[in-house]
Amino acid sequence: MTPHTDRMLVVFAGPPCSGKTTLAAEAARRRNLPHLSMDVTRQRLLPRAAHTRADREVAYRGMHFAAELLLAAGAGAVLDAPYDHVEDRDELARIAGTCSRLIECRVSPETAVARLHMRGWPDPTRPDLTDEKVARLVRQYSYRGTGLLLDTELLSPDECLARIEAYLA
Repeated sequence: MTPHTDRMLVVFAGPPCSGKTTLAAEAARRRNLPHLSMDVTRQRLLPRAAHTRADREVAYRGMHFAAELLLAAGAGAVLDAPYDHVEDRDELARIAGTCSRLIECRVSPETAVARLHMRGWPDPTRPDLTDEKVARLVRQYSYRGTGLLLDTELLSPDECLARIEAYLA
């Protein structure tokens, strides 16, 4: 991917263990953009907090504030978070307007649980996750279908990154 200098937010969304952070980090590296991750932001702002909805709201506000500042400075960023609540999506839309590109990562509950185990348990970035919770969150995730939808179970990371490059070009 080539460096991207336009004022744009590239937003990776999806349930836990769907590959969004892995793909977002590599896309950010390739495009020379800051990567704002929900889990990292939450850990930095609230290092010892549980992973409650209130904690995530603080992290979303922190991520969105940083994204707003970057956009105001004429820069872009790559964000990754579940974006499974309407109010979080609405806030992102308010900040980015037409300056965002949505990439949703899809995975089956079985693969998501297997990925959770590959991370090691408990997951240091998401100690609240259990097999049952991951499977439930994957089954309940509501995809918007307004951007690029990647099946990270069927596509390799390289195939996903190629599709991301084409989508953002």
